[in-house]
Amino acid sequence: MASSDNHLAWDPKTLNHTDRPSGFGCLWRHTLTDNAGWSSHPCNHMANGYRVSLSARSTLYNKDHQKIARRMRLVGEDFGLRSKALKRTWKRFPASAGTKRKLTLSDFLKRARGSLYWLSRGPEGWHIGAKHLSPVPNQRLKIGGRPQFQPRQNKVQGGYGAFYPYEHNYHHLIPIGAVEEWVVGNGAPGGETRSDTIVKMILISRWNIHNEKNMILLPQQEFESLIVGLPAHCPWGVPKHADYQSSLKSRLRKLRRMIDKKLKQEEHPKELKAAILDEFNSLSKTLLEQVKSMPAGAKLTAATL
Repeated sequence: MASSDNHLAWDPKTLNHTDRPSGFGCLWRHTLTDNAGWSSHPCNHMANGYRVSLSARSTLYNKDHQKIARRMRLVGEDFGLRSKALKRTWKRFPASAGTKRKLTLSDFLKRARGSLYWLSRGPEGWHIGAKHLSPVPNQRLKIGGRPQFQPRQNKVQGGYGAFYPYEHNYHHLIPIGAVEEWVVGNGAPGGETRSDTIVKMILISRWNIHNEKNMILLPQQEFESLIVGLPAHCPWGVPKHADYQSSLKSRLRKLRRMIDKKLKQEEHPKELKAAILDEFNSLSKTLLEQVKSMPAGAKLTAATL
C-alpha cells in the first residue's frame, strides 16, 4: 500500500493514520509528527484554525477589548475585576453547577486575572497574532515575542499554547464525533462494508475535517467570551458540547442517506465526490455564521439547521 493510501485505512479502534494525505481527505483525530512540516500539515487543525483566524476572520478577534470590558463595568482602571461587579459577574456563569468539580470563586478569579493581565498591556492585549515581549508569566520558557493564539508545537517551536492570552480552543464546526456517528456509522472493518465505502468516498472527495473552513477559534471560558463576543467552547470543566453536536444529527444523517442512494444507483458515481465536498463545506459555512451569532458569555448552544 502506498503511503498516501494510509488515509484510506478504516480503523475504528484508533481512527488514525500516520502520513500526510496526498490526494485524499481526512476524518481522523490523530497525532502529528513533531517536525519541520508540523505547521503546514493539512491535518493540523490548530494551525489551520490559527491561519484563517489571523487572516480572513481577524475582525472577529481584533476588537478594542479594553473598551468593551470597561463599558461592561467588568474591570477597573488597573484591569482588575471591579469589586462591586465581582458577585454579579460570577453569577453570570452557572455552568460549573453541572460539572463534576464545581469551580469556586477563587478558581474564577485565578483564571480571569491571568487573561486580564494580557488585556491590560495595551489595545492589542487580546488581538490574534499580537506579540508581547517578556516577561511572560507562568511560562518556563520566558522568551516572549511569540504570537498570541499561535499553537504550541514543542518547547522550541510554535506559540505558548491554549492559555495565551486567554484559554481558547480551535473548534471543529462539524465535530469529528458527529461525522463518525451519523455519517460513517458503526460498520465493522474488513471486506467492503457500507461504512468502509462511505469512508472511502468521503476521503476520495478530498474533504479534510481539519480544513480552515471547518475551524473556528473560540474562548474556552465564559468570562472572556462575554468580552470577545463569541460563545464559550466547553467552559468551567463542561466535558463536551453535547447540545451543539446533537443539533447536527438530522443534517448529517441526510448526507449519509444521499451518499447511500448514489452508491446504490452506481458503484462510484463521479458526481458524488463533488457533492460530498460541497455539502460538507456548505455546512461548515452555515455553522460558522450561526456560531458567530450565538450568545456571548455562554457555552455553545444548539445550531438551527
